[in-house]
Amino acid sequence: MANVYRWQAPGNGKIFDKPLGEVSYMNSRTIAVLKFVLEKVKVSQAEFEREIKAYLEENTDYEENNSTPAHFFRPLLFLGFLKISSSKVLELTLEGDKFLYFYERQEYKKCKKYILNQLDNSKYPSIATKEIKLQLFPFRILFKLLLSELERGLSKEFIKEQLIYLKSYDDLVLYEKSGNLEKIAKEQEYDKFYTWVVNSLVNIEILKKKNGNYFIADDIYADVETLYKNLSFESLFFGDETLFCQLDGKTANERYKRDARLIQDAKVRDNFTCQIDKTHETFISKGVNYVEGHHVVPMFQQKNYTLNLDDVDNILSLCPTCHREIHSGDNKGDILSKIYKIQLAFMSQNSISSEDLQKMYYCA
Repeated sequence: MANVYRWQAPGNGKIFDKPLGEVSYMNSRTIAVLKFVLEKVKVSQAEFEREIKAYLEENTDYEENNSTPAHFFRPLLFLGFLKISSSKVLELTLEGDKFLYFYERQEYKKCKKYILNQLDNSKYPSIATKEIKLQLFPFRILFKLLLSELERGLSKEFIKEQLIYLKSYDDLVLYEKSGNLEKIAKEQEYDKFYTWVVNSLVNIEILKKKNGNYFIADDIYADVETLYKNLSFESLFFGDETLFCQLDGKTANERYKRDARLIQDAKVRDNFTCQIDKTHETFISKGVNYVEGHHVVPMFQQKNYTLNLDDVDNILSLCPTCHREIHSGDNKGDILSKIYKIQLAFMSQNSISSEDLQKMYYCA
């Protein structure tokens, strides 16, 4: 029986096994899986499992074997380039679509940035690792520790024998005191996270290996520092009650400075009225109708954009009910469509489609 309290590697191999753009078995398989789903737009898991091996045989060097078809898409679910609905329908996420777009145009630096940003989103448990009972972001922890160990890096032994058994904030406190996790409780030996995941990051040059230890690759260091330098250890973990988008909104507050004056400017511009429905009156606060400022393109998407999302043109005044609906409603499609139309000038100027906006609010 699998240990449900260790870091799991989904699937049956590396996601990529060579630098991006190079032809290799796993690179070709991963890109082919993304193209297959893109061509279908949406595909049921059953249809995927029926057709994917024939598609791989036709489009790659894949040779028929006994691999479980679900292993072909699970790593991409874990990375966040695919998503699967409650009705078992697969489709590309916004980031998966962008990644494939730039990959086909051989813009591999942009592709690597999307991988880094999606590693940041990966968590346990996830739709790809449902059996895992941890509540943490493994790559946030990995990169945070790598930033703290710029001189010596992290050893293979530390990753294989200690890191993958890290479970809680208390474990990180232990690491801060001793520089290791030797006292951490562990069960049977497990090397797939190291073999498939960590070494895949070396293959695509997000990590580098030097003198047997692992470090952040030079050309990605500034991006890693932006993501993790100011992130607290507490924010690397979460609880049952926290929705992913809400959680990442809190993380964005640690990463990116916001100008509170812009919220007030947006409220004045909107005459303190809910822009979804101007008849939504709430209560009087400081002499005006109470509304809340909402960043339409969420701040946790800042890592995927060069434009500054803390912009008054990206802020909309909403009543508390509409604001809560856009964050927590089961069916956000209608309200997001309305918001997109209201913000059409900003969206068009920055090449953000209505479908893009809808996908940003998908909470895995």
